[in-house]
Amino acid sequence: MLRTNLHLLTLSTKRAIIRSLVWEPLFWTGKGLTSRPLCLNVGFMLHQTVGYNRTFEFDHPSVQVSDDLDVSDLQGELKLTRTAQGLYVAGAMRAQADAECVRCLASFEQRLAITFDDLFVYPTSQATEPLLAIPETGLLDLSPLTREYMLLDFPLQPLCRPDCRGLCPECGADWNEGECEHRSVAPDPRLAGLRALIDDPAPPDPTRSRA
Repeated sequence: MLRTNLHLLTLSTKRAIIRSLVWEPLFWTGKGLTSRPLCLNVGFMLHQTVGYNRTFEFDHPSVQVSDDLDVSDLQGELKLTRTAQGLYVAGAMRAQADAECVRCLASFEQRLAITFDDLFVYPTSQATEPLLAIPETGLLDLSPLTREYMLLDFPLQPLCRPDCRGLCPECGADWNEGECEHRSVAPDPRLAGLRALIDDPAPPDPTRSRA
């Protein structure tokens, strides 16, 4: 380990060393700069000139995005670029979240895909949106915005598969696994007339005049 006598360093050199310890990223691979994979140490970028950019890669088997959202197989790539206003973030992420099919009630992994196209402002005093502000610590937490984007991508009626056949309303059998005795029950005779119209609609009358 390199040892340096700080008493022999000039004031400017000391400041440079302290700045590098505080602002430089913890890891140079870009795969999660803190113990929280969605919290990026971007303080070092705030001291760079406009146009400077870095790419951060994400590849995590499981991540707790928030108290109400856990995802698995989180992958993606974000490019952060220094601008006059702060940092411009562009890229995409994909992950999977536990869901329940609205038809058969089976649990399955819902695929989620989100994109980032956002400007994070620095200093915080100039930001009009709290989620798009970089704190003085230089730690940019993408968890709140990631949660918002993923919840928006989550379908209102999740399906385990597009052709899910659902459950039998009589016995609860899963029609994806096979037929049940209620599947072939004759329809209500009171609906026979409606069924006939659906199966064999009458052709339009050419003699009928239009209003």
